[in-house]
Amino acid sequence: MADNKLSFEGRVAIVTGAGNGLGRQYALDLARRCCRVVVNDLGGSTRGEGSGHRAADAVVQLIQQHGGQAVANYDSVTDGAKIVKTAIDTWGRVDIVVNNAGILRDVSFAKMTDNDWKLLHAVHLDGAYAVTKAAWPYMRQQKYGRIIMVTSAAGLYGNFGQAHYSSVKMALVGLANTLAKEGAKQNILVNTIAPIAGSRMTETVLPPDLIAALKPEYVSPLVQYLVHESNKQTGGIYEVGAGWVSRVRLERSRGVFFDLPAFRIEDVAARMKDIEDFTSGTTYPSTPQDAFASIMQNVERCKNMKAGGNSPAAGSGGKNSNIDVQQALSFKMEPLSHTYTECDVMLYALGIGAAADPMDKSELRFVYENHPEFQAFPTLGVVIPSAALNQVMSIPGLKFNPMALLHGEQQMELKKPLPTSATLKSYPRIKNIYDKGSGALVELEVSTRDDKGAELINNVFSLFVRGLGKFGGDKGPAPPKFAPPPHTPPEVVHREKTLDNQALLYRLSGDYNPLHADPDMAKMGGFNQPILHGLCSFGYAARAVVRHYANNDGRRFKAIRARFASPVFPGETLVTEMWRVSPTRIVFRCRVAERGVYAINNAMVELHPDPNAPKAAAAPAVSTPIATAASPAGGTGFKAEAVFTELSKQASPDLVAKVKGSFRFDITKGNEKRYWLLDLKQGSGSINLVDDKAKADCTIAISDDDFVKLMKGTLNPQQAFMKGQIKLRGNLMLAQKLQLLQPPKSKL
Repeated sequence: MADNKLSFEGRVAIVTGAGNGLGRQYALDLARRCCRVVVNDLGGSTRGEGSGHRAADAVVQLIQQHGGQAVANYDSVTDGAKIVKTAIDTWGRVDIVVNNAGILRDVSFAKMTDNDWKLLHAVHLDGAYAVTKAAWPYMRQQKYGRIIMVTSAAGLYGNFGQAHYSSVKMALVGLANTLAKEGAKQNILVNTIAPIAGSRMTETVLPPDLIAALKPEYVSPLVQYLVHESNKQTGGIYEVGAGWVSRVRLERSRGVFFDLPAFRIEDVAARMKDIEDFTSGTTYPSTPQDAFASIMQNVERCKNMKAGGNSPAAGSGGKNSNIDVQQALSFKMEPLSHTYTECDVMLYALGIGAAADPMDKSELRFVYENHPEFQAFPTLGVVIPSAALNQVMSIPGLKFNPMALLHGEQQMELKKPLPTSATLKSYPRIKNIYDKGSGALVELEVSTRDDKGAELINNVFSLFVRGLGKFGGDKGPAPPKFAPPPHTPPEVVHREKTLDNQALLYRLSGDYNPLHADPDMAKMGGFNQPILHGLCSFGYAARAVVRHYANNDGRRFKAIRARFASPVFPGETLVTEMWRVSPTRIVFRCRVAERGVYAINNAMVELHPDPNAPKAAAAPAVSTPIATAASPAGGTGFKAEAVFTELSKQASPDLVAKVKGSFRFDITKGNEKRYWLLDLKQGSGSINLVDDKAKADCTIAISDDDFVKLMKGTLNPQQAFMKGQIKLRGNLMLAQKLQLLQPPKSKL
């Protein structure tokens, strides 16, 4: 049964629950690659009732017919020692354990019995423990082992009617994570999978067509790799099904530090939005020490407060002795002179990724002095006055640790295009200081002028100083919103990978902070490696806008404003998403592809009008949905409207009794989106046009055309779901009742 390529020659595997479904597939595939397999199966039903030898014997017979080696075991997984003894007695070793055995007894928590709860825990959790515990000493002695725990989407995310099942499946994740750490030194690797496949257990909750597409053989390759000796990964959690594999990890928001001991419920209520903010500064803890680090950081912070550090001590009446707003605002900062050459212009452009493709001439104008349209890329205007930031550290009235300073937002306006070489003079001043509670927002404005005194550049650096808040000052105005149009996909998406040494290249334009170059300094700042300058990411995003909306002509650039949301590491890929919201204004945001976090958001670029455009030309209109909770379903221009009109005729108390649920349909048509709520929970039911905040038991997202096809019966719902044409949220089982709602095809 041997295949070429990866082999399990000489290895012995135990696969529990191997008589059917996924376990059967694992056993067959391992044997096909020369592994000797203990095929364990109690032979009971999916509810854990009964026993028998037929299932295990059939798999063993099939393996042996094809020249493989296998032996059957019929013990319950709770008798794990007996299962392991079968492997030792037969082949003298055990290298692989796949804890696949499981049962289902879906029932709501209110109706669950103690026996339901105990039986699920016995089979899934106690069984995996018993088998693994018995195999562990042999693996430690031979310094080799590969173990698989099986969780599920219900375990990772929860699911209605599966409280007992989801609890044990999540418990297996915790068991695997700890065993991965304890077994690492003995080369015992432990990983967890969350498979989706058609089986006896899923046939009760998934439609037959979908089960047919979710074949066990589309899960097995991942399991085979994770238990192969070539795999070195341990402690991983993987979702897998239908040929798709993904790794899952925990993500933690940046969090909020509260002052001790004066920590009250009102403090939490006031900062709950910040506590739940995943748009900036998120981390991915993987050890208890990672979690404890933030606890220790707050303890030390509060100690420093009492000792006269950067934050006000408890009982100080809301005053902060480390800040004197009037003194800081009245301080006259020193003017700065800055000379740059054509070489500096080209070096800056290279630092923000320009002309990465040597055969692409479109950005050559920013890096080649002999180009007929040689010009400075406009965001060089933020570098010219940046030395003013150094003065902030010594302004009277502001006492803080430089490590507490964050560059939160950047505004820049060009009064005219930058020359390719010049000596300019910048005049900095503290424009405003606002009390943000946990810190002070310091606005540093810098006016940069040419040799004739005319203003060329105006910059505002918004600096957030942690620990300088609570001085009783003005909170300041809410910043303007440059959010993308609601429910409208980006008009343009630009994807670009940064260089691994991008930070080292960019710093040559003047920002020599060792945080961006020295790994040891980066670790002191809380990062595993040097990070990319925020203004470098800023330059990448600005280049994307100029490329796609100004034909790479920097002379059309007028102004930019952006908020820095999360750090970027050199080598990561920046994805800039853009929307034109007026003839000259482009809203954008910039995402790190590898981590899915936004590095820049709430951002816009203002352009000068295109001199070559026809005078009557206007920017494409951006449609936004017209949706109010009380509006009748009419006048939308969507084909779906006719469908809902027909569906409304079917509403009845009888249909409500059969469905007992509500559906929200998110229907898209080009850049437009409408929302219909079908409520079949009470009375005769109802259908209404609603907004995107309406709640429902199940939400179905689909295009206008596909929705009509679905209701006509010409679009297979299972296949459409697999292809991503239909997206579901909420109670997925409820979606199966949509087949009760199909209107007569003649009416459509």
